This record gives sequence, structure tokens and C-alpha cells, in this order.
Amino acid sequence: MDFEDLMELSRDSYVSQFASFIEKQQALHDKGSAEVKFQLSDHSGLYRQFYCADYASNDDGVQIVEMTPDEEVSFDSISVSLGELEMTVQRLNWHDVTLTLEGEALPPEAFAEWFETWFDPDETNTDWDSKFSSHVHSLLLDGHDIHVDFGTAPVEALVELFVLIEGAGVKAATVS
Repeated sequence: MDFEDLMELSRDSYVSQFASFIEKQQALHDKGSAEVKFQLSDHSGLYRQFYCADYASNDDGVQIVEMTPDEEVSFDSISVSLGELEMTVQRLNWHDVTLTLEGEALPPEAFAEWFETWFDPDETNTDWDSKFSSHVHSLLLDGHDIHVDFGTAPVEALVELFVLIEGAGVKAATVS
């Protein structure tokens, strides 16, 4: 299996479980919605303090419910090259991807355009007829570590993140 297939499999597995999770939540709650965006306090640590909850209900006060996948794609560690970027991929859980960069950490502003596209805080690129948003749910920058919950975003979001870090001059990274 090549890396493109592995990314697709990881995303498809997560989104399939997510769809079942949302159906269960909708059956349990009279009032609620999937993929609800919030802007949190400055202490959240999240990029621009934005976060997308998997499900929010307000039957008896606001309740946030997050999905923990029952299944994850497993594979032996692989090496992947993208231009000058050499990556070791140890695990690829769509809702919990960590990229550990070697060398200099990237400044937060390096992620601005990517975040605008794939989190879409102003919801300018939202297909309101689609079942899910096709957006990432969170981005956390922690020095050399980039933590992403890719939510219902397509594989293209991950590929563009790899292109971004390679274009910024990063030569090596670990995906876990």
C-alpha cells in the first residue's frame, strides 16, 4: 500500500465512524448539530483559539460530545519523500495527527493561509448541502510539534500541510 492509499484509508475509516457517531448523537438529542465551531479563550493553546466540536447539543444546556474512534488504521512505519522533505510515518490517526519537525520550528503566521482554507473560520468555503464540513477541527502548534485533528477534511488538507512545511525549508519530519 502506498502512502496516498494509506492517507485515504485513514480518512475514510475516520469519516465512516464519524458518520455513525453523528447519527447516534442525533438520535439521542432533540437539539444539536455536528461540527460546531467555537472560539475559545487565549489559554486554549489552539491556533487562533478556534476549535470545532464533533457534536454540540443544547437539550439541557450546552453539551459538547467528542468521538473517539473504535478503529484505527495500523501499519509498519514507512519513509516518504516530498521534494526535499523526508518523513517517517509511524502512525496516521486522522483525528490526532502529530508532525514533529526537525530543525527550526515554523512561526504561527506560516500556517495562516492553510488554516483559513482548511478550518475556514468564517465559513466562506462551506458547502451547506454537504453532510459534513470537509474542514479540520483543530490546529495546535507546540514548538516543533504540529497537532491536527483533521476532522472531515479531505486528504488534500494533509498533503497541503506537507507541502507547506516542505516549502518552508523543513528537511525532516516524523508523523505520529
